[in-house]
Amino acid sequence: GPAALDSPPDLPYALLPVCAAALAFSAVLAALDGSILLVAEQLPARRAWRGLLPRSLAPHLVHGLAGLMMAVLWNSSYGPLAALFVLLPMYISCWVYAQYHREHAAHRATIRALVQAVDIKDTYTRGHSERVGRASVLIAHELGLDRERVEVLRFAGILHDVGKLGVPTRVLRKDGPLTPEERRVIELHPEYGHEIVRGIGFLGEARAAILHHHERLDGSGYPYGLSGRGIPECARIVAVADAFDAMTSTRSYRRGRPVPAAVEELKRCAGTQFDPQMVRALARGLERYGWSGAVTADDARLPPAREEAAGPVPAPLSPRPDGA
Repeated sequence: GPAALDSPPDLPYALLPVCAAALAFSAVLAALDGSILLVAEQLPARRAWRGLLPRSLAPHLVHGLAGLMMAVLWNSSYGPLAALFVLLPMYISCWVYAQYHREHAAHRATIRALVQAVDIKDTYTRGHSERVGRASVLIAHELGLDRERVEVLRFAGILHDVGKLGVPTRVLRKDGPLTPEERRVIELHPEYGHEIVRGIGFLGEARAAILHHHERLDGSGYPYGLSGRGIPECARIVAVADAFDAMTSTRSYRRGRPVPAAVEELKRCAGTQFDPQMVRALARGLERYGWSGAVTADDARLPPAREEAAGPVPAPLSPRPDGA
């Protein structure tokens, strides 16, 4: 009757249906989101649904509990005025959340513009930046890095070659081996890249990865000849991701190598060129999630690969402008 409607809900018993409703709604939403990723992005099933339920459940549970609190306060002696105690904090939190998403969208737009500029200038490596970002994230996950560092490493992988904007186009697109002078110009691109992103604060340690991703563990890399642990961790991660994609991607002058062959080459160079820990992390990630490198128009122009004639896997540090 009317008296029952005016009485506040029995809080302990009301909590159960509220939590159950939030869980059911979140599970359905996570299942739909995971299905979209599975079909549209062609991700492995475990990766498509990984972490979706907790991320969906938290906000819906908070909203459900806030609604329950409003119902309790509405029937208190303060009446509708009590709703302000719930609505005002919710409005502030929603505003902060919206500001965060707008800022994040601006970050992504900045990165997308830089990557598109590199892809237009250097047609040999179109799509390479995005794949290096994916491989860097794969390694970071296997290393157990926190979410913020994983995101920074994704940015580092995507922007690692942004310094090519400072390299003459005729050098980037040259057919055939580079001259020593042209090679020296190419080797300036990490420093150019570091200068380009110097003022982009949200990149954090990604700037160090952009500057040092061509350093080698034995000190024979560039631009500064750093060695061992003197090379920033993020740069050691991007170096492995960069070399892996350079070997597995098809170019107009060669067919990409199979993933197992590329991993074996990385293992062969571990300890001298690459950090063995990062190579092992990439190998584990590939076993767990697989790899779907982009198929480009170059594939259609090349003859089918013949394993018996494949020869040795090319060294990741190559004279081509897209060499890792």
